[in-house]
Amino acid sequence: MIHMHAFLPANTQQRLSDLLRWGKIQQSQLSQAILVTNESVVGFLKRQLQKGNWRAVQDVLEGRPMTKAGKFMFTQLRDHVATNLMMRLGLRKVIAVGIAVIILPLILAKLSGEVVSKFRKN
Repeated sequence: MIHMHAFLPANTQQRLSDLLRWGKIQQSQLSQAILVTNESVVGFLKRQLQKGNWRAVQDVLEGRPMTKAGKFMFTQLRDHVATNLMMRLGLRKVIAVGIAVIILPLILAKLSGEVVSKFRKN
């Protein structure tokens, strides 16, 4: 069972709209941020799997951020996504981290759902 609510901050929709208004971010920039986040997450998780960090990746995809490995992996992933958002979209650090904190759980939920559905089909 996937418990992604452990990753989600409270009042996600309100926080996202406040962040977009404060940072003067347009909808097109948010769409780009989602694409960059998705690419960053997939690439990061693939690299971690190649390194042999199976358990940590599994904890993150199953939504168990409170395990030591899951918590460490989620923190690294958040920092990686924020760095990519700053470099590729030219966002300020505070805005990039805020977007990463809000969008990352949604991307992880979608990605883990896709992985689960692939395994169920087989």
